[in-house]
Amino acid sequence: MTNTSEPVPTGVPRTLRAGLGLWAALGVFLLVRAVISWTDLGALRGRLVAASGLLPERAEQLARDLLVANTILAVVLALGYAGLAWLVLRRHSWARIAVSLLAVAHVLLLLLSGSWSASNLIVLVLAALAWACFWRRETSEWLAGDR
Repeated sequence: MTNTSEPVPTGVPRTLRAGLGLWAALGVFLLVRAVISWTDLGALRGRLVAASGLLPERAEQLARDLLVANTILAVVLALGYAGLAWLVLRRHSWARIAVSLLAVAHVLLLLLSGSWSASNLIVLVLAALAWACFWRRETSEWLAGDR
């Protein structure tokens, strides 16, 4: 393993740089989506009251709890994607496997939730493209290169 205080290795392949950008974009997208969801608190409360017949006060608390959980998950995922991508840039090949597993878990969470939306489609596309960039031959050869 390399020392993380060393500068970024030179000759970083274009596919790896593209993957890094895509993982970062995915993290930023998740955070922006979480922030925007807070602006829709009243509508979420109204949907909870209409769908389940909850009292407005209980629906308000449930809506806040759901948004807090969503925000925490977005922060954890964004930090995970950014941190692991940064470690790949430092030539820690295990981090490429870890970020791939994180993405698989994230995609499974989306699929199992049964919630289909344009923003979830964006998440799926960004994750798939970033994963593809990280597993290209150029990236693999660079990771296996001189350390």
